[in-house]
Amino acid sequence: MTTPSSAPPFDVDAYISRYDAASETRLQRLLFLAHQFHSHAAAVQQQQQAAHAFQLAVSQMKSTGNYRRYLEEFGATESSNRSEEHSPELTSPHRLKEQQQNAPRSHVIQHYLRYDPAFPAEAKASAQNQLEVLEGRLSTAQSHINKASIRTALLALGEFHWGRGELREGWRRVVRSREYCMNGVQQWNVNLLLVEMSIDMRDWANARDTIARAEHTVLGESGDPLFPQKIRVANALVHLAEGKYYDAAKLFASVSLDLTNQFSSVLSAEDLAMYGALLGLATLDREKLHTLVIDGPFKGRLELVPAMRDVLRHYSLAEYGHCISILQHTVRRDILLDIHLHSHVPALFEMIRDRCIIQYFQPYLSVSLEKMGKVFGYSESDMEEIVAKLIINGGVHGMSFGEGARINSLEKTLSVYSTRCVERKARRRARVMAAKMGINFVRNAEAMILRLRCILPIIGVACLENGLVMGGSGRSTRAGRARDATRKQIPDRMVMDALDQSESDGSYTDDAMEVDEHHIANPNDF
Repeated sequence: MTTPSSAPPFDVDAYISRYDAASETRLQRLLFLAHQFHSHAAAVQQQQQAAHAFQLAVSQMKSTGNYRRYLEEFGATESSNRSEEHSPELTSPHRLKEQQQNAPRSHVIQHYLRYDPAFPAEAKASAQNQLEVLEGRLSTAQSHINKASIRTALLALGEFHWGRGELREGWRRVVRSREYCMNGVQQWNVNLLLVEMSIDMRDWANARDTIARAEHTVLGESGDPLFPQKIRVANALVHLAEGKYYDAAKLFASVSLDLTNQFSSVLSAEDLAMYGALLGLATLDREKLHTLVIDGPFKGRLELVPAMRDVLRHYSLAEYGHCISILQHTVRRDILLDIHLHSHVPALFEMIRDRCIIQYFQPYLSVSLEKMGKVFGYSESDMEEIVAKLIINGGVHGMSFGEGARINSLEKTLSVYSTRCVERKARRRARVMAAKMGINFVRNAEAMILRLRCILPIIGVACLENGLVMGGSGRSTRAGRARDATRKQIPDRMVMDALDQSESDGSYTDDAMEVDEHHIANPNDF
C-alpha cells in the first residue's frame, strides 16, 4: 500500500473563520482544538497552535462578556461570601491551588496564557447592568400585556444569557417566548433558535422535539426559503449524535446546495461536505453512494474537501488500499479535531474498512491473507482476525464474503464456494428433499390403507348387532337382513368385546397421519 504524503499543517485561523464570530459553536470549537493540541503537544508547532487557539477563545470571551466560561477554563470561581454578593471581586485561581489539585480536570490554559483578574470583575458588573435593563423591559411589557413586546424582551434575555455561556437559562427564556408568537415567521425564528441552543448544550432530546414541532407547525410558513434545509441539517446532526449513521448520511446528502454558510452558527459548508461524504462511504452501498454522493447533486460540495473527494474517487475505482491510506493519514486528523465527529471516528473507520475488505474479495474464490494485508496495511495475523470477525458477524450492512466463507489456517487463505459448487449443493439438497417427500408419501399411504382395513370389520360387526346391513345405497332392507342372517350367529359377547377392545386401543379414533413417530408430511400437500 502506497503511503500518501503527510497532511499539511492545520490552519486554526482558516478553520475557525468558517463559523459565526460570536456563536457558541465557534467558542466550543476553539476550546476543543486547544485541548486537543495540548494533549498531543509532542512538537513545538502543536504547542503554538494550542496557544493560538486559547488566545482566540479568550478574545471571543472578552468581546462577548462571557466571564463564566473564562473562570471555568482558568479554574477560578465566584466568591461565595454573601457580603460580597453585589461586589465584582472574584476569587483568583492562585487562591484555589488546592482545589485545582483535587479537581478531575487540569486547567491547561494556564500553561499558555496569564489570568486577567480585571476582566471577570468588569464583565460581571456590565452584565448585571444589562440584565437589570432587560428585566425592566420585560416587566414593562408584561404590565401592558403586549404580546409582541413580551416576546421581544424574552428573546433579548435569551440571547443575553446565551452570549455569556448561560445556555440553560437562555434556553428557558426562549422557550417562554414561544407562547407569545403570533405568526409563522416568529415561530420559525424561535424554533430555529431553540434548535441551535439545544445543539450547543448537546441536549439531543430537546433538539429532536423542537425539530418535530418545527416540521409540523412551521414548515411552509417561514419567510426564510432555506429554513427546511437548516432543519434537515439539525435533524441529521441529531441522528449522528445518536449513532444512526445511515439516516444521518441520507439527510446530509439531501441538503440543497443553496445552503452553504447560512447556518454557520452550527455547521459550515465544509462540515456539510465532510459529514455527508464520510457517513455515506460508511453506510451506503455502491449504487446509492454513486446516486446520492458521487454523481448526485452532492458532488458540488466535494470540491470543499479535496481529501475526501480523493477517497471517494479511489473507492469508486476499487482502489481500496489508497482509499484506506488517505483516510488514515490525511482525513483522520481533521475528523479527530471536529467537535461532533471525533467520538465516532473508530466506529465509522471500522465500517469503511470492513466494507472495502468485502468488496475487495468479491471477484475471487480464494485470496491470500498476507497479500490482502499488504493491500490494506495490516499484518497477516491482524487481517486474519478482521476476516474471522466479519465471517462470524455475517458481513456488514447486508454485505458478506459469500456462501461457505472460511479461513484455511494452514495455508492462510480466505475461500468461498464456487458458483458451480453452490449450484451442485442446491441440486443435492433438492434431490434429498424430493426423496424424503416420496418416503413420507409412501408411509402415509400405507398408514391410511392399514387404518381402513382395521376400521371396516368393526363397522360390519356394529351393523350386525343392530340387525342392519348397509346396502349399496346406504339404506337398510329386510332382504339384506334375511340374506345375511347367518351373521347373527356371532355371539353378542364377541361383538361387545371387539367394540370394547377397539375403544380401549383407540384404533378407530386415532389419526392415520400419526402412525410414524417422526414428522410425516400430508400427501394432500404434494
